[in-house]
Amino acid sequence: MTQLSIVMPSNRNLKASKEAIESALRFAAKTGCRFILSDNSGDADKRRYFEHRSPNMTYVVPPNDDPLLNQMTALSHVETPFLIPMGDDDEIYSLDGWQPIDLAGVPSDVIGIRPRTLVWTIDNGVRQTERFEISSLDAGERLLEYNGKARGNNSIYYSIYRTDVFRGLLKLFAEHHPTCGGYCDWAITFTLVAAGRIILDPSTIYRYDLGRWAEKQSAIETKRNLFLRSGLPGDTEKFSALLRFLDVHCFLATEILPLSAGMRSNAIATNARLALSTFLREVKNAPQNYGAEVLRIADAIAQASDIARAVELSFSMTDHILPGLGGRYERFYQAARDGR
Repeated sequence: MTQLSIVMPSNRNLKASKEAIESALRFAAKTGCRFILSDNSGDADKRRYFEHRSPNMTYVVPPNDDPLLNQMTALSHVETPFLIPMGDDDEIYSLDGWQPIDLAGVPSDVIGIRPRTLVWTIDNGVRQTERFEISSLDAGERLLEYNGKARGNNSIYYSIYRTDVFRGLLKLFAEHHPTCGGYCDWAITFTLVAAGRIILDPSTIYRYDLGRWAEKQSAIETKRNLFLRSGLPGDTEKFSALLRFLDVHCFLATEILPLSAGMRSNAIATNARLALSTFLREVKNAPQNYGAEVLRIADAIAQASDIARAVELSFSMTDHILPGLGGRYERFYQAARDGR
């Protein structure tokens, strides 16, 4: 039985997605893995070209063009113990002469297996190659390790993960997150890193297209649009560290993650040190960007006696991003704790 499925939610038309899909088909033929393509592009030519191309592929068409539904549709067809998410502008290759990692023998404390990642742009080709592992044994230490190694891009998201953890986390996100925003990929990755070690499989190459994130101005505009499409104000970037803190904190509450009580507690504390402290520092350094009530709550968070109180205050803080958002976060946190 194959251990791995490539999971690609695709919205681009045939011309824009053809090379990515062809690379996944070649990878599947070479390695024997499954390839699940959920296509909501509405491109009839694309469907005719790919629908019956390979016995290794499952081709599905969701009922509408919602991107989250497209992702969850693809994930719902995974029957293997491991999966790798893939963008429809990226490419994946299996190198000749290299022995792939035996997924059936991966240690239980390993949550992910990363490929050698080529960070690529159409104008400049490969900008950098990433092959770092996350090797710390403690969940909190892994968050610190990833924070130090990520270097500003989140390409490790496109790694091989245990299906039950990855799909369970995304299901929690899709069903209960307050915004289901496309800006949440960093929070999801930090949570996966907390869940276990990530090792390298040098036999796999993943070409990650930076696309609109390649240049500073387009990255700023892209992030603004992600917030707007999530129902948040366009200037929500100034609260992004706070939102990441809350997202990771809520995710860490779920029993989907294979963490002991001690590991979970360490990860919760480290997440606060990384993300919440960053937000409080940003407020202190640029108070003119925030209203008086935000400044008052930030002072109260800084003086909070424990993380639970800091979280409670942070929930209320989000009402100053969007009225009612705090209550939505409280319900998300409860759903995570309840295992829903």
